[in-house]
Amino acid sequence: MSSFRKRVPESQPKIPPATRLNAHSAQLLVSTGVPSLDDLLGGGLPVGGILMIEEDRQTGYSNTLLSYFSSQSLAAGHKLCLVNADQEVDLKAQLPGWATRNTVQADAPVKDATSEAMKIAWRYQNLPRVDGDDDANRQKTSGSSTSEAAEIPFCERFDLMLRIQPAVVDQAQVEVLDGGQLLRLASSEKYGGDMYQCVLDHISSLIDDGFSSLKPVAQNTERNILRIEIGSLGSGFWQGSDSLAILKFLHRLRGILRYSYAVCMISFPAHLYEDSGTRLPIVRRIEHLCDAVIELESFEGTYASPSDIVARQAKSGASSQDYHGFVHIHKLPRLNSLTASVGRLSLLHTGGGSANNLAFRLRRKKFSIETYHLPIEGGVSERRVPAKDDPKALRPGINVGGIGCGSTPGHKDPLEF
Repeated sequence: MSSFRKRVPESQPKIPPATRLNAHSAQLLVSTGVPSLDDLLGGGLPVGGILMIEEDRQTGYSNTLLSYFSSQSLAAGHKLCLVNADQEVDLKAQLPGWATRNTVQADAPVKDATSEAMKIAWRYQNLPRVDGDDDANRQKTSGSSTSEAAEIPFCERFDLMLRIQPAVVDQAQVEVLDGGQLLRLASSEKYGGDMYQCVLDHISSLIDDGFSSLKPVAQNTERNILRIEIGSLGSGFWQGSDSLAILKFLHRLRGILRYSYAVCMISFPAHLYEDSGTRLPIVRRIEHLCDAVIELESFEGTYASPSDIVARQAKSGASSQDYHGFVHIHKLPRLNSLTASVGRLSLLHTGGGSANNLAFRLRRKKFSIETYHLPIEGGVSERRVPAKDDPKALRPGINVGGIGCGSTPGHKDPLEF
C-alpha cells in the first residue's frame, strides 16, 4: 500500500450550499430557480454578477422569474434581500412552493425499469435534459451525500400551483424593502429622497455583515450566499438625485458585488424608456453595466391596445397557444473569462443574440424556455392524409387506366405502399 497522501490545507474554505463551480471558468454559480434559464447562462448565475430581466409591457412574466429566484433562495437557505418600490411585498402569497425530495419519494409510485425504457427511444435515454428532475441529477450537483449541504439540491423543483409554506418564510433570512419602507427611509435628511442611494447603502451594509470576500473567515467555516432581488428598477416610483441616478447605482452596485458572496437579479421596464417606439440610448448604457441581460417579449405585449389582445387570443393558432413569447439574449456573463462559457456548456444556446429562436411558455406548474418551433401547417386538427373512401384520394393515372410516374395503366403503382 502506498503511503502517499494528498496534502489539503485545513483552512481551505467550503463551498456554500446549493452552489457549484463552472467547468469553464471555475466561477461559483447559483441557480435562478429555472433550469432552462440556468442553461442559457452557462450553468447558473455567477456569484458577484448582475442579471437583468427586461420586462414586457402589459404582462407579468418577469415577476414569475423573480418569484422563482426568491423561492430558490429560501429553498437553498441563502439570505434574501428583496427591494420593490412599486408594490407591497407578501412572500407567503407570491412565492411558489416546492416538494421536498422525501415527499416526492414517499408519494410517487415505484417505476419499473422495463416499462420506463419503452416510453422513449433507446437512443434518447442517455441524453441530458434541460428540465431534468431526476434524483440522480440533483444529488450529482450537490456533492457528497454524507454532509448536510449535500441534501440541498442546486435547483429545486417548484410548482406554480403551490404556495410556499408560511413556516419556511418565518425561518428564512429575509430583508424586505417595499414601497412604504423605502419611501420612509429615503425621505430622511441623509438621502433627501434619493432611493437609489438608500438601497445601495442598505445592500453595502448587508455585504459587510459576513458576505464580503475581502474579510477572512474562521477555519472550516461555511460561507453563505446573499441574493438581492430588485423589482422594476427605474420605474416611475423610483426617485433619484438626477436623471443619471440609475447609471450611478448600477456602477456602484457592480463594484460592491465583485468582492462578495452575493448575486443580484433585477427586472427593468425597458418599454418605459422609449420614444416613438425607439429605445433611448440610456437603455444600452444600462445593459452595459449588467453582466447578463435577457429580454422577454410576449405575444400579448406586442399589442398596445387591450382590445387587440382579446381579438388575437380569439384567432390564435397553435403557435401562440404553445408558446407565450420570445426570449432575446442581449448579453451573457463573462466573469473571470474573456468569452462566455455558454457555447460549451449550454444545451439550448447555439449562437449569439436572438437568432436561436428561443421562446418561453408558462404552464400551470412551471415556467420554461425552449427552442421555438413553427406549428404544423393547418394545425393539428386538420387531416392532411385523405381517407381511403375519399374520391379525391385517388391520383390521376393510379388504378384508373391513366399514366402516372412509375406506374403502368391498369396496375397498382409500385411506389404506393
